Amino acid sequence: MVKRIGSMAWRVEVGADGQLFSLGVRTDTGREYEVLFGTVDSTPILTDLLNEMARVHRILPPRVFSEGAGPHHPRSVPLQPLATRVEEQDGKPVLALDFGGTVLKVEIDPTALQQDLAKVRSV
Repeated sequence: MVKRIGSMAWRVEVGADGQLFSLGVRTDTGREYEVLFGTVDSTPILTDLLNEMARVHRILPPRVFSEGAGPHHPRSVPLQPLATRVEEQDGKPVLALDFGGTVLKVEIDPTALQQDLAKVRSV
């Protein structure tokens, strides 16, 4: 199990049957790792992995990606979940994204979300 990743890049591939997916990670040292997950039991592992990545990067300045890298890569496209809903957890709003077997829950700040949406709409 991967505990801490200082990644430069990662990719996710889902099997045609939807039962297995892999998370490929390239670390700062250039080594590549591939972690296989079954979609039935993947949610807690993904949540732990993303929480750890957010914890590590929270204290760092925002990452700047060069043209054609990271989110600017031509194959980096937004994911579209099968269903999206807003739930409440510990008194805070949570965005639940259902990818069919894997549900990713993201804590949101409604005010910041509205401000960001307003910026996008005004462009």
